[in-house]
Amino acid sequence: MEFSAEMKYVLDTIWLLISGSLVMWMAAGFAMLEAGMVRTKSVT
Repeated sequence: MEFSAEMKYVLDTIWLLISGSLVMWMAAGFAMLEAGMVRTKSVT
């Protein structure tokens, strides 16, 4: 199955947006994990 150059560009753009959003949510999840590891005593 051969795609045209325009279709490849569209698929690459969609893949980039999906991958970028996954990385963004992984960074947010890691921030929440780290925030949950902080002891209440050391926050004050």
